[in-house]
Amino acid sequence: MKITFLPRSRLGKWGFFLSLAFILLLFAQIQFSLIPLPVFSVMALGVAGFVLSIIAFIKKDRALGTLLSIIIGAVIIFVFGSILIMSTDLFKGFPVAKDYLQKAEGNDISGDGMNLGDISQSGEQIFFVEKNRLYTTNIDWTNRREVTDSPVSSIFLSGDWIYFTNDRDVSNLYRMRKDGSKQMKLSEDNVAHFYVLGDHIAYSTKKTLAEFNEIKKEALNTEDATVESDVGTLYMMKTDGSEKIALCKVSLEPGRVMISEEWIYFEDYQKLCKVRIDGSDYTVISEKGRLGFVENGWVYFISVLDPETRAYDDLEICRMKKDGSEITVLSSVNKVSSSCFDNGWFYYVLHSEKGLYRMRPDGSERERLNEINIWQFDGVAGNWMYITDYAGPRYRVKLDGSVGTRIN
Repeated sequence: MKITFLPRSRLGKWGFFLSLAFILLLFAQIQFSLIPLPVFSVMALGVAGFVLSIIAFIKKDRALGTLLSIIIGAVIIFVFGSILIMSTDLFKGFPVAKDYLQKAEGNDISGDGMNLGDISQSGEQIFFVEKNRLYTTNIDWTNRREVTDSPVSSIFLSGDWIYFTNDRDVSNLYRMRKDGSKQMKLSEDNVAHFYVLGDHIAYSTKKTLAEFNEIKKEALNTEDATVESDVGTLYMMKTDGSEKIALCKVSLEPGRVMISEEWIYFEDYQKLCKVRIDGSDYTVISEKGRLGFVENGWVYFISVLDPETRAYDDLEICRMKKDGSEITVLSSVNKVSSSCFDNGWFYYVLHSEKGLYRMRPDGSERERLNEINIWQFDGVAGNWMYITDYAGPRYRVKLDGSVGTRIN
């Protein structure tokens, strides 16, 4: 029997062209975001093509196009089926508490004072961002409620106030009380990262996504790296928005910011830098550095040995005096996919390995805390780690993996 590419039967042709439509629409959606259809609607075309092609194959239509439609449909069912299963609380590697934590876990406030961008803890309350809205819940995960109906994208808790930005692309800086009252705009700059200490705020600005892409395009076309430099600014101001001063310029991709006494430490396109709060003594600490923490006159930071490696990083954990002297490599660890510091520990996830590890910055007391499959590691605060599934849900999990709660 002669094998053709295009199916011969009507069912086979319908199956093939539905599968083809799925591929074209999915490509257009990913590449251009022009198709006003949800992903699952586009996926339905591929599944329909799969079913019709199976029927056509059973009826002896053995064209290559029929087989291709069956393969495409099988891949769709496998991938999206896996996502649907993983979007549930099954197969997590830890028990998920549905409504509340038991008393022993629910009274644990060891994460008090943590600020991880879109989730923070203050005393017996946890605040978190979900779908651009801010919610709060008790630490035993009861009494969930909305704090405000205003858009919120990133939060920082300090004292009685919540400081927040309102959009991931064009973000002004605001503050409000913890009950959502007394909202006030502090700055109309497009804020990238910010940090609050006492009555001061340090923050860096960024370009919008459209401006970012245009600058990248110009730099690529001109092969001029300087096009990407000095496109943002690091600022300092009072927490009521007054006494704002510009400290220094930052590049296209500014990172974390931290205030410690008279210094501001910040990441700036893979570099780790510092500047005094009056804008003087700008210094590059490390050409490949990531900010850790400041303690007892020492600055702890991570040096990335090869910043161009995307799947994982080979890291050196370093420290130096706040004046920039006595830079020392304390320890190293290879193939790290994500990491953070918390309370004198260095926590990390290894590439292609299950579980969360930790060790002291000097490399001592290394241990594996659990064997959970961590897709995205968001950070650690106290006795809890925060992770995100590739299917979307986020979880707050005990470091030993004994229990977890679903955040959204």
